[in-house]
Amino acid sequence: MSINLQGIINLGEREDYIRELTMNRPLATIPFAGRYRLIDFTLSNMVNSGIDSISLIVKNKFHSLNDHIGPGKDWDLDRKTGGLRILYPDMQPDLNLISVGDIPVVRSNLSHFSSIKKDYILLTRSNYIGNINYRPAFEEHVKKGSDITILTRHIRNGRARVELLGMDIVQKRNNSYTIGRNLGNQNDFDLSIEMFIMKKSVFLRIIHDAIEEGAEAFLKKAIISRLGEYKVSTYTIEDDILPIHSIQQYYNASLAILDPAYAEYLFYKHGKIYTKAKDAPSTLYAAGSEVNHSLIANGCVIEGTVENSIIFRDVHIGRGAVVRNSIVFQDTDISTGANLNYCIVDKFVHVGKGKVLMGDGGLPYVIKKGVSIR
Repeated sequence: MSINLQGIINLGEREDYIRELTMNRPLATIPFAGRYRLIDFTLSNMVNSGIDSISLIVKNKFHSLNDHIGPGKDWDLDRKTGGLRILYPDMQPDLNLISVGDIPVVRSNLSHFSSIKKDYILLTRSNYIGNINYRPAFEEHVKKGSDITILTRHIRNGRARVELLGMDIVQKRNNSYTIGRNLGNQNDFDLSIEMFIMKKSVFLRIIHDAIEEGAEAFLKKAIISRLGEYKVSTYTIEDDILPIHSIQQYYNASLAILDPAYAEYLFYKHGKIYTKAKDAPSTLYAAGSEVNHSLIANGCVIEGTVENSIIFRDVHIGRGAVVRNSIVFQDTDISTGANLNYCIVDKFVHVGKGKVLMGDGGLPYVIKKGVSIR
């Protein structure tokens, strides 16, 4: 059943710590789990929660996004009323460059935001992995009469969670909420997952004020700096949610799905996670090949050994080659006798005969798209 909530996915994520995988694509379309992209989770969660009108705020690298999402058919968003709308920035007329920050994209599409027919909006990012039902949070927001609800995850044993350093945390002081950075000195805290439910009128007021004042280039900063002006509440998401801001977080989240119980939660708990349909033949496992504790997508030819790894579509692993603790993107060739351990291999890579490539669990070795190692 449709709910009175407009989805807005802001693809203006920072890519400082994951640039090896975002040179040719936005963070939202980084491949995940053999056949998905990161944005599939946010789109599917919204649709499964009854959100039937979704807008995407994009800054650059449009080709990968357009190719994957298209008109939104795979998420049942190719419709005349509501559906999917991709919001592009204006090009700078002087140097033909994309504007810095996401506020310029918002300014270029003010008429779209003003014409939204829903009374509430859900503003999210694309780089948080989880299976989330937004409906209870929305109902709580309406029940409390809040202007803004900040969605959070409660973190325990936070000092040991090194991967969360520098991320946003939510604190309440003197009956008002603030969002600051996690410096690693708190054990229990509420982690902001960069998801906000707002009245549409409040959202429009914030973006108009930000544009008129010209003080902020980023939408998130505009919201955070104005929390004191509105009635704000928080809502804790109990389900597991994994942030993807860095190579290490991506690597850990990817290999986590090799746990069947976690994979069952991630892909099915509150509804199925959808992705672009793509047919491929079954994978061929040659005589003498060996696969243990791994996820192998369709269309591959496996002649060597694969352990504790994720292999995307149309990958060839040659005879005598060994791939351990690694993630190999589609259309990659691992030649005879090659040895990979703790690697992330992007698309269209060729690893030559007998080559040895090693990272470690704390710092995977990333091979960029299209590279040939001979």
